[in-house]
Amino acid sequence: MASYALFKPSLESAEGGYQNLKNDKGNYNSKGERVGTNFGISARFYERVIGRPPSIEDMKAITQFDAHILFKNEFWDKVKADEIQSQAVAEMIADHAINANPRVTAKIVQHTLNKYFGKQLVVDGVIGSKTLAEINAVDREKLFLRIGQERLAYYQNLDDYKYFAKSWESRVFALGRKFGVLIKKKRKLV
Repeated sequence: MASYALFKPSLESAEGGYQNLKNDKGNYNSKGERVGTNFGISARFYERVIGRPPSIEDMKAITQFDAHILFKNEFWDKVKADEIQSQAVAEMIADHAINANPRVTAKIVQHTLNKYFGKQLVVDGVIGSKTLAEINAVDREKLFLRIGQERLAYYQNLDDYKYFAKSWESRVFALGRKFGVLIKKKRKLV
């Protein structure tokens, strides 16, 4: 079974410290104040955690230790990564849950299983027992590759792609290198 401890180095490589980019929607709290992101914890997400709009000081006070607790509890556990047999597949799924959100990720996984592996899952955005069983039943390397490709396609359809393409895509490619799988972008159809 997959292990969060083995995922931590990849996550630490992808998620730096404090940043406060104007074009990053995750840097704004519900009051519209640009307060930043720290160790990959966005202002929007952190607001749900602390129950109020965070300040710049709140965001800067987040430690890497705090971020790992949140990543484990709110993302890794939500996609049931501990129950995924393949470390590579678990990391691809959990990393996207952190980068997008668990529901978006679950839909991509369910869609991928249906489209490429002939499964008939309801695309409901929840990794439940049926989705988990299908994740563990198919060829792990092919699933890792297909989820990576679908993740890249998802990014290409976002309005913010022009600002964040390089960082979003680098996460996918880094996981591919880590697990020895070459992931290439599909050309976007116009």
